[in-house]
Amino acid sequence: MKSRVTRILSIGIALVAVAAVQAQDETVTANVPFSFYMGRSAMPQGAYKVEELSHGAMVRMRSIDAINAVITRAIAGKKQIEPARLVFHRYGESYFLAEIWTGDTSIGQGLAVSPREKELAQNGSAQTLAVIRLALHQ
Repeated sequence: MKSRVTRILSIGIALVAVAAVQAQDETVTANVPFSFYMGRSAMPQGAYKVEELSHGAMVRMRSIDAINAVITRAIAGKKQIEPARLVFHRYGESYFLAEIWTGDTSIGQGLAVSPREKELAQNGSAQTLAVIRLALHQ
């Protein structure tokens, strides 16, 4: 009987822990007015829901027309709380998602440089930044 109570209690604690972890994931929305690359995938312009998963170790973006998820790395901001935004590297008319900031901390999420972006950079294309502000999703 005692082991059954212990098992039930353990399951209850595990469920509460999973709920707490899920609550820490962040969701923001963005309207991206141009097509872009997220990792190796081409993404169309449009309204996106941007979700940090697994405490920021992965980011998923989805719209009516597309969905993609990539593994990210934490990057430190310069302010105590960085504004919510997407940062793109631009080479000519090609945009590459580089950073995601959810606006609640000084830590953002960086994406790895794709082979296509490396190729453009090596060919001497000038890089510029494009920044899109995000809205917190309630």
